[in-house]
Amino acid sequence: MQSHGPKRIYTPQSLDFWFGRMEIEWEGQFDATHVERGHGMYRDSEIREVELGAKDAIIHRRVDKKEEYAVIEWEGDSIKVRSSSTDLVLANAIAVAGLHEIEELLVDEMSALLPDGAPRGGARVSGNGATHAANGQNGHAAKPDSNLPARDLLLSFTANADGLVFLAYWKNGRNRIPALGNTTHHPSAAERAKLIALATYARKAHFRYNQATHAYALDALADIPGFIRDLLPHWKKQFAIELDGKVDNIKQGARVIEIEAVADKRSGSAGGLNLRWIFRAGEKLLTDEQAAALLKHGRTPMLLPDLGIVTMQPEKWESYQQWKRNLEETAVGGEVPPYLIFSLFNDRRIKVTLGPEIAAWRQKVLTAPASPPVMPDFLRNYQRRGVEWMHHLCETGCHGLLADEMGLGKTAQMIALLRSRPMGRNRHIVVCPASVVPVWREEIARFYPDATVEILKSGHDFKQHKSYCIWLASYTQLRKHRALLDQTDFGYAILDEGQFIKNPDAKVTQACFALRAEHRLVMTGTPLENRQLDLWSIFRYLLPGLLGSRSGFESALIQDRDGTMNRLRQQVAPFILRRTKNEVATELPPKVEMDLLCPLTEVQRAEYARICTEGLARLGEDIGLALREKSFGFLALLTRLRQVCCDPDLLPWLHSPLTDSGKLQLLVEKLTEIVASGHKVVIFSQFVTLLDRVRTALDQHYPDLPRYEITGMTVDRQKPVKDFQSAQGAAVMLVSLKAAGTGITLHAADYVFLLDPWWNPAVEDQAIDRVHRIGQTNTVFVYRMVTAGTIEERIQALKGEKKQLFNQVVGGHSGDFEWTTHFSSLNSLIQLSAADAAEAETTYGPAAPVAPEAPPVAGVQG
Repeated sequence: MQSHGPKRIYTPQSLDFWFGRMEIEWEGQFDATHVERGHGMYRDSEIREVELGAKDAIIHRRVDKKEEYAVIEWEGDSIKVRSSSTDLVLANAIAVAGLHEIEELLVDEMSALLPDGAPRGGARVSGNGATHAANGQNGHAAKPDSNLPARDLLLSFTANADGLVFLAYWKNGRNRIPALGNTTHHPSAAERAKLIALATYARKAHFRYNQATHAYALDALADIPGFIRDLLPHWKKQFAIELDGKVDNIKQGARVIEIEAVADKRSGSAGGLNLRWIFRAGEKLLTDEQAAALLKHGRTPMLLPDLGIVTMQPEKWESYQQWKRNLEETAVGGEVPPYLIFSLFNDRRIKVTLGPEIAAWRQKVLTAPASPPVMPDFLRNYQRRGVEWMHHLCETGCHGLLADEMGLGKTAQMIALLRSRPMGRNRHIVVCPASVVPVWREEIARFYPDATVEILKSGHDFKQHKSYCIWLASYTQLRKHRALLDQTDFGYAILDEGQFIKNPDAKVTQACFALRAEHRLVMTGTPLENRQLDLWSIFRYLLPGLLGSRSGFESALIQDRDGTMNRLRQQVAPFILRRTKNEVATELPPKVEMDLLCPLTEVQRAEYARICTEGLARLGEDIGLALREKSFGFLALLTRLRQVCCDPDLLPWLHSPLTDSGKLQLLVEKLTEIVASGHKVVIFSQFVTLLDRVRTALDQHYPDLPRYEITGMTVDRQKPVKDFQSAQGAAVMLVSLKAAGTGITLHAADYVFLLDPWWNPAVEDQAIDRVHRIGQTNTVFVYRMVTAGTIEERIQALKGEKKQLFNQVVGGHSGDFEWTTHFSSLNSLIQLSAADAAEAETTYGPAAPVAPEAPPVAGVQG
């Protein structure tokens, strides 16, 4: 008997009664909240006294000098609880804690019920020594159910899907009789004591009893090795133990599951991939049934009875799940495209084994053909290599991204592919911005005059030409014809200016994804114009599944950006061809770029300072908070500051003469020598209203200078381009920066002015490449006009740091600014730097007049 813990008051008769009662699974009669709180009381030793009666028990609890009690009564097999507390949860929790104490008491007093050691009459007291009178039957212990000696209790352990499981048997010679749930063989009092002891041991080891199977199961896999190692030896002192071979497997500890993908050609397939998954635990391969159980379980660790406890590294499990989803999404007609092995090879989490046919196919993709096809004569050498590369991809069943730098003749290369590999009577489709459709028509007429060309318009259904035809479609028209794409097959589907599908959720992008073509090709010089997701979207069109799911792609970038970028470069390398002018067009003259620091007039300086002060007052110093909560006001502030840097007349509340703009005055000055020397000039700006002001300045200072314009409102862009290109002597082209990104050639010019720095350097590069491209014979001078000491100068410096992303993947750069990374406060981004501005100070402009009353900066209120 124990000499500490709660005081125990009982008689032999009460012990006999409670031995019979505690065989019942009593915890199920209480709510989970009652059980949980009762367990806490039991662990914290809050029960002060346990008093067992012949039909009931009184449980006393004392905490912080406050006493409560609960009376536990049996009505048949049901428990009824009465308490001094009106709190039902507290009352039942005291009862639960008391029942655990009763279980311990019964285990401690097992010897008292043995036939040769049962006490005779009197009361039994433990704990603090208090004594109660016996209330039994004349002081005699109850008779046991049998005079036979207590049988040995055998526990037979095995392992199954439920965990570590055992059944209990009475050993009767060589026979064994179920000890639990057996209504035909009644245990003696001593045997009931063993069952009570077993129940207590099992509960403490976290086994659960199953009323249907009469088995105990330990389903917490983390507890099983510790039970076998630490607790089972103690159980062997109380019970006979039998272990089968499945338990021996558990003793070896958790086994790590490795995943291997075996790829070979699907039998009877034109080139489909047959991908088999192998799960291995050490040297032992999992059977199909074991692998199915593992996958159905959906997580590890888990117990496979014939192997033991198995576990899989989370990243490998996630990789397998991603691949499973990936294959389901990319399979077309039940066929898995073979190009997915390039993605598998770069997934370091999975070992890949290739069958001989797939290995040979992969090597063929990576190896240039020994005898290249015949190419048209109009191609330059590097263009010929580009067409050969695309031809090779088509021959191997792959699709590619032609990412040559602007001005290297991607359109000519694509037309040469259509001409040299026409695919019989197939119809093809070229999708491009609406402004570029006329360019494609002219280029096809020039390089492939025998081709039949049709421009997709409203009312067309692709049936006008059932035989060979090249359809030219704007992205907008393709979206409008989306319903027809599921029933239309093409030979080639070519996307020009592929950055138009950078948003995977856009309807235009979804329409492009729906194109059904034997060969898919994309042309763009800036596939990462804003972020890596742009590249994912392009390859979702080209090679669905190569870069995995969108969510997995984004998650990988967040978790390991550098590692993901390295793997990304390796995965897409066979399917991207990127050449820069410096690499291939040695005959192209050099390009000289320089920043031209512009002064602020007094009017500009005063207005810039006022806008800064108002903006900081409304938005505060925290640039991150301003972006999150007042993004409209933040962007409006930046726009107003950029406008005043260019020309204060762009502000809606000011009407300023040309002399109030230091930038316009410097432009006019620079043009004097250029125009006098007979050069052609292209002037770009984001602000169409600024181009209007430039036009006014040109009218004043160079009234006889030929002038041409292209903006977003220009319907026929080819006419001003042709006129400018063919003009004799000096001429000026005014171009909206966004309108000039695609589809025009202005290589007759050799001077470029960018009036206002654009946030995205890729957009600027597209504009510059309208002039510096194949056909240019003169050195091209590019002037970026940057207002000194202002937000323009800071953004220009920042853009120099943002050229790594594109180079990491295909070469080039991106313009996705992370404001909070580069600027500690809003003030550090926008405040006028007097020292820097002074370096560019000139005598431009009169002293600033008293500024008119101006409204608050639009939108800055947030």
